[in-house]
Amino acid sequence: MIRRVAWVVGTTVGLALGGFVLHFPGSFGDLARWDPAAIVFGAILGFITGVVVGLFQWAALRLPRGPGGRQLLTMGVGIGVTHALNDGAPLSLGLPIVAVASGLAMTAAVAAILRERRPAALAMSFAGWAGGLVLAAQVTDMLGLPWEETPLGWSTEHAVTGVVVGLLWGTLTVAVGLPEILKRR
Repeated sequence: MIRRVAWVVGTTVGLALGGFVLHFPGSFGDLARWDPAAIVFGAILGFITGVVVGLFQWAALRLPRGPGGRQLLTMGVGIGVTHALNDGAPLSLGLPIVAVASGLAMTAAVAAILRERRPAALAMSFAGWAGGLVLAAQVTDMLGLPWEETPLGWSTEHAVTGVVVGLLWGTLTVAVGLPEILKRR
C-alpha cells in the first residue's frame, strides 16, 4: 500500500515540478498551423520532464536498473509527445484532440516500452492521461489561472495541471496494478 501511495505522490510531484519549471504539458498556443520548431523544443522539454517524473517513480518503487530505466524512457517519450503537441499543434485542432493524441502516445509508450498488454491497464493509462489533461484545463479555468500574465503566473498554472494529471493518471495506473507489474519485472 505504501508503494502505491508513493507511486501516486512521485508521479504527481514530478509532474507538478515539471509543470512549474518546464511548463508541462506545454503551452497550447495561438498557432494557425503546425510549428515544427515548437514541436522539437516542446519534445525536448517534455522528455526532460519525463525523466524527472520517471526518477521520482523509480525511487518510489525502488526499482532495479532495467525496469527503472524503461520507466524513465516511457515517461520521457509520453511526456515528450504531450509537450510537443501542446507547443506546436494549431489552435484549430483543439484541446480534446490534443489530449486524446497525448493519451494515445503515453499509452503506446506504456505498451511498447514497458510491454504492458493488459487491456484494462492500457485503458486506464489512456483515460488517466487524456482525461487528466482535459480535467486540468477545466480546473485551471475554474481557478482563473494564470492569475497574472507573468512567468510565475504561467508556472503556477502548469504546476496545477501537473498535479491534476499526476493524481488522475497515478491513481488509475495504481488501480490496475502498473507499479506492481514494474516491480515484478
